[in-house]
Amino acid sequence: MKLLPPYDLDELPLPLKWDFVWCNFPHAETPFKPGPYFRPGLVRNAGFVRTQDDREFPFVSVVYCTTQLDLLNDKSFIIDNPAHLQQCGLFLETLVVTNRIIRLPWSPSFFTRRQRDNRGPVVGQLPEELKPRVLGLVSEF
Repeated sequence: MKLLPPYDLDELPLPLKWDFVWCNFPHAETPFKPGPYFRPGLVRNAGFVRTQDDREFPFVSVVYCTTQLDLLNDKSFIIDNPAHLQQCGLFLETLVVTNRIIRLPWSPSFFTRRQRDNRGPVVGQLPEELKPRVLGLVSEF
């Protein structure tokens, strides 16, 4: 596998609400440790956290996405339309689990370019026509 050259996330703008990012979503048991592999995630919001000593650190709140469609529940939906998948930057049918959200630091440990096509960390955006589905599943997004 060819390794991608390093890059500096500080030089990139924070992703926007509704963007899909390539991220290392952690396991629920270890929320501060990057997960074992990268996957798509839907951005809920992004911004800066201010510490007590007045420093600011960028963060991104990410909704869990998976190709394990059997995990479908009443707070999730499947993206399977080929045009929607393309706009989202996804290659496979993807389940968006709106009740599994985590705030991640905007760092290369959690966000990267995709090996497959060198895109990222932002790989696409949720189509306008799918946004009501998300808003119907969660009261605030």
